[in-house]
Amino acid sequence: MKTSALQLLAVFGAATLRSGCSSSPTEPHVFRVNAVDSIALGGTPFAVAISPVGITYVTQSAAGSAARANQPSPPFSQLVPVGPLPSQVRMSPDGQTAYVSNQDAGTVTIVDVAQNQPVDTVVVPAGSILTIGLSPDGGRVYALTDYFGVYVIDARRRTVIDSIRATATGQLLTGVAFHPALPLMYVAARDAGTVTVIDTRADTVVKTYAVSGGRIQNVAIARDGSELYGTDIQRSGLVIWNLASGSTSYVELLIGSGQVRNAFDVAVTPDNASLLVSTLADGKVYVLNRATRSVVDSIRTGGSPRYIGLDSDGANAVIPNESGWVNFVR
Repeated sequence: MKTSALQLLAVFGAATLRSGCSSSPTEPHVFRVNAVDSIALGGTPFAVAISPVGITYVTQSAAGSAARANQPSPPFSQLVPVGPLPSQVRMSPDGQTAYVSNQDAGTVTIVDVAQNQPVDTVVVPAGSILTIGLSPDGGRVYALTDYFGVYVIDARRRTVIDSIRATATGQLLTGVAFHPALPLMYVAARDAGTVTVIDTRADTVVKTYAVSGGRIQNVAIARDGSELYGTDIQRSGLVIWNLASGSTSYVELLIGSGQVRNAFDVAVTPDNASLLVSTLADGKVYVLNRATRSVVDSIRTGGSPRYIGLDSDGANAVIPNESGWVNFVR
């Protein structure tokens, strides 16, 4: 199964490597910052998820809740109780269900979006859940832990059905992304500076990428599957791997001031034209042209911007800031 997954990756990547790379910094579809609204929100805003119709949840890591906003109106009108230290939130593809990981409790709270209420809780066998991933079809939730690998949750049955040991993935799993066309999940083990590739059909490891001296915080995949991106929080870098080549070699770009504990999250716009990278120390989100790998703009958020949420058409971004507000960018 390992050979099959990697062969698929090479064939798909060779056909699509540059399909999304015809843009230039002056083209109108590169992400543009027209206006930035700053909405106060207590409880240490942290992670964000946006439904296809614009319903937005932001986790409040110090309050044990998730705040809801209904875009295009940005104010937060409702709070949903979840659990202690909610570390991540994901939205189902149909927008009907939100999943919130509660780091200290080792649980995932399931929220019915229509009711705006928690309806169930899944407990993992061990560990703190640092983040969660949701498969592209919405059928599996992956709970990434500190020292116990990954737990696989059946989203329909709401139960743990499998696990991937830390001996295979590494420890302190902080980032996760999925290939857009292949059954592959990419998991970052922060302090090891590695990204492990998992075949989700059998929950087995098929490849590992490593960054010497780096600490990979979060990961993202190009919309055409051609490239893998990882934020190096140790060196304030953006690491780029060419997935089509099959090589584990990489390019690392300096992002912002280059301070330690700076580059945090990376997001790819739906049109595949731009990359957004949040920086904790700089208080900015940098906008890069994905084709030229050059910074074309920055969003000056102040404070410490954490995760980056993009709506379905990529025209709007939502950026929680642990300093006590959320930026709505349009």
